[in-house]
Amino acid sequence: MKTLSKICDVADWFDPELIRVIEQELQEPARFHRKQWEFAMIFHTLEKLGYLHGSSTGLSMGGGNERVLYSIAKHIKKLVVTDLYEENTTWDTARTNDPTDFILSSKPFPLDNKKLEVQRMDMRHLEFGDQEFDFCYSSCAFEHIGEYQDFLQHLHEVYRVLVEGGVYVFTTEFHFGEETIQDDHNYIFSADYLRQLLKDCPLSLAVHPNVSITHHTANQPLPHNINNLLYLGEIFKEHPLNEQIPHLYLLRGKYPFTSILFILKKEPIPSQNDIRFTGFPTTKTFLNSRLTKYRKWLEHSPLKINPFSSLPNGVSRFYQDHAEFFNKDRENHQTDPTFFHSDYFWFGNGKRTFTIELTDVSHLSDEPVELLFKIHRYATMNSSEVECCIEQKVIISKTSSKALNVLLTTPVDENYCYAILGHHLKGDFKFGQIQLLTTSEDISQGTTIQNREMNHHTDVESSWI
Repeated sequence: MKTLSKICDVADWFDPELIRVIEQELQEPARFHRKQWEFAMIFHTLEKLGYLHGSSTGLSMGGGNERVLYSIAKHIKKLVVTDLYEENTTWDTARTNDPTDFILSSKPFPLDNKKLEVQRMDMRHLEFGDQEFDFCYSSCAFEHIGEYQDFLQHLHEVYRVLVEGGVYVFTTEFHFGEETIQDDHNYIFSADYLRQLLKDCPLSLAVHPNVSITHHTANQPLPHNINNLLYLGEIFKEHPLNEQIPHLYLLRGKYPFTSILFILKKEPIPSQNDIRFTGFPTTKTFLNSRLTKYRKWLEHSPLKINPFSSLPNGVSRFYQDHAEFFNKDRENHQTDPTFFHSDYFWFGNGKRTFTIELTDVSHLSDEPVELLFKIHRYATMNSSEVECCIEQKVIISKTSSKALNVLLTTPVDENYCYAILGHHLKGDFKFGQIQLLTTSEDISQGTTIQNREMNHHTDVESSWI
């Protein structure tokens, strides 16, 4: 592979050197997934630069129990692995109260335990002496550190613990828009943000990143939860075909993003990092053309949505087929009234109708059942603030039919993502099946429609099939 500092590209899986790393070092089947690309590229870069040998010491930051750490440790004297290991963390790769046992028991292949040292540590405060490591690396942990000063503090800490001539190889998330997408502890960086950050950084940029990609349909930007927008039912959750969908270029709202690898070096006199992103205009044009195709598909296709994907463990205590997940004692202590909740999806512009079909509705008492159906949205650039677009209350008497059909229609705006959900207000009930469908009216591309139905609330008797 000629270029080491680059963005993810489907063509990389056809490079013999990278395939060798995937099959022989990571020891797993090749698949079009950007996380595998990050692991393979970090290993390949450290190997190419000559840091993987028996006398070198490395530092993994935000390493969890990721596969690549074992591949790297096998070739060096020692790898120190750090992360915010906690028993209650939301990150399953760092969920433990015994980090050392967790890492050693997670080995995917044989490895001398003496090559690994594990510590709980914040990437902003590296509790090591100066110049202790020949190299450092992190795999898509950088964007979770915090804010600008946190990123900068981390880079200063890496500079301090590296020996002269040492390198920091890291991957992070990159998109081609003008503004960085700033969620709490999860940034998707723009070129300008990274340009300024690396200019303020004490480490020197070893090589300018190449962001050119192959104009191939496998580089099509898709939402990470596309399976929940093309829902085939419970039995298809673990279907092997799901693994065949490329996970290379993802969509955050209308913004395509992927992984990028940087190589920074500790030099006696730091260079001025006036970073250039080679191939930026051409790649941006290509990705925008693919986004246009995806937008048109959304606007002309009926979609079936997974109704449970935002519920804990993807199960509902009101759904009869999920009864096995809720024993009597647990169900009696359930207080969350949400009986279904989809993921948030980007639908472009226009007007959409969402149809909720409930069948085999069973009353468990004589009291009428009251349900509230809602559409929520958040702005892509401000995901912490969720607002209600429209809601509709439905009252179901015990003598009513066992099938319910609710239609919600609302304008959608390309700067927002939308979810559909239902709340149980009153009365005991179960349902046997649920379908969540959506269709769109054809619109002119690029038109932004203001939502005049914000906070609209309607109480109606149920619409029965």
